[in-house]
Amino acid sequence: MSGIDDLERVLPTLRAQRPDRSRGIDWAEYARALGTDVPGDYKELSEAYPTFTVGGFLIVGTPRPGNEAASARAKLDALDVLEDLAEDDMAGGYVPYPRPGGLLHCAETSSGDLFYWRTGGADPDTWPVVVSTRNDDWWEYDKGLVSLLAGLISGGVTPLGLPDPFLGDDRTVRVA
Repeated sequence: MSGIDDLERVLPTLRAQRPDRSRGIDWAEYARALGTDVPGDYKELSEAYPTFTVGGFLIVGTPRPGNEAASARAKLDALDVLEDLAEDDMAGGYVPYPRPGGLLHCAETSSGDLFYWRTGGADPDTWPVVVSTRNDDWWEYDKGLVSLLAGLISGGVTPLGLPDPFLGDDRTVRVA
């Protein structure tokens, strides 16, 4: 079972939003504009779904086919807050991408909790996800973004510094 299957199992309303075919993202263009490749689970999620929100709380942005460069720039622009925190020594010791081992934005909540990949190494599939909560908790998860989201939603991953339960009762999925 893939991570997408796990996410759809714990969030059945997501599956109903899935297009009939792959979205056709130009991953080479996206990587060129971003300056790096991204993990395979994120690619799989992005091919299955456009940007979506869950419960008006969780926001998962995915590249738009035909606008990969702009999508990559938006992901890089999302690092401005982290840059400010790092300059003030308030980023849990992390630095933003493109610095070596820097964080690259991958998801967020409407409450200001941020999810990043900690880049580094030749294989993006080995990058852990770093969670930065609005309560200034910083922690890592090493099984990928999609697995983390499925675990937070199912309760299988302890939501350190995040709401518990993670989504509450509202699991309404909206796609962009």
